[in-house]
Amino acid sequence: MLTGAMLQIPGGVELLVFNVVIALVVGYFIYRDASRRTDNAALWAVGMAVASLLLSLVGFLVAYVIYYLVVVRR
Repeated sequence: MLTGAMLQIPGGVELLVFNVVIALVVGYFIYRDASRRTDNAALWAVGMAVASLLLSLVGFLVAYVIYYLVVVRR
């Protein structure tokens, strides 16, 4: 059972919500950019959002470098 003290620990639920919001924002902006550059805009957006959500900052940076090399420098 969750008590009031457990819900007030920094990095708990707040961190999870923050990560989901960041993943959605990343997916949105990547979709907007990829829709102008390639036909697979939804695939890139979902991939970047998942990398941002599951792999945190390092995963996002690796996925962004791949996106940049494959789509932007094309």
